[in-house]
Amino acid sequence: MDQQTLINRIADALEPDQRIRGLFLSGSFGRGTADEYSDVDLLAVVAPADHEAVAADWRGALEAIVPIVYWNRLPWALVLNAVTDEWLRCDLDIVAPDRLGRRTQDRLKTLIDRDDILPSLPSTLPVRGIDPAKLQATTNEFIRVLGLLPVALGRGEIELMAASGTGFLRRFLTDLLILEMNLPDSGGALHLSRVLDADRMALLASIPLPALTRDSAIEANLTLARAFFPRAKELYTKLGIQWPETFEAATRRRLASVLPPPYSVDW
Repeated sequence: MDQQTLINRIADALEPDQRIRGLFLSGSFGRGTADEYSDVDLLAVVAPADHEAVAADWRGALEAIVPIVYWNRLPWALVLNAVTDEWLRCDLDIVAPDRLGRRTQDRLKTLIDRDDILPSLPSTLPVRGIDPAKLQATTNEFIRVLGLLPVALGRGEIELMAASGTGFLRRFLTDLLILEMNLPDSGGALHLSRVLDADRMALLASIPLPALTRDSAIEANLTLARAFFPRAKELYTKLGIQWPETFEAATRRRLASVLPPPYSVDW
């Protein structure tokens, strides 16, 4: 079964259920950017009094269409995750009619709309500008994780430094690149090439993943720092916010005191 067949069968199965006032494709299918690897994200608009009953019935409705090998309910929202036996991923988000948040017409596709919900939504999200708080949090976390390099070196935990530390730094660099794009919708984490432009994707691709050796891990940390700091400082200047100079300077001194030749703190 492919994704479109699954979507069609879900829509047919839920059409008679009058508790579901609206059913929409969201995520990449809603935005029109889906491919064969995309999951099926569904948004169900349901009166609060019916939320739990609809959630309880959903598993049976889906299992009547396709075998399910994984099931999960998120603890912080009424979102139900499922994986089929053919590894199609399907998520259902159940919301009240007055809790549609930042959903817009261009990010949803209608499967069921009994109450003309879609036309009542904004056509698209406005571009809000770069969030200074997000930029500051990303920068501070990058500096903090980079400053843990001496800990891993001192303890000889190269595997931890190479895998976990550089993974976090790469994630923060990716977040910075997404902030630079200043998009109203940053898309999904598994579809990065639809969010970043070719130059930014090439930058990420140019930074190799480290081997599990001391030298490779050190070089990976420094390469990520060289990519991150100039771009972050440029955004700070653009937004007119104060760079965390003392934090960066302390981290520079700390790294300079432990890095062996020929490595240098040269970002």
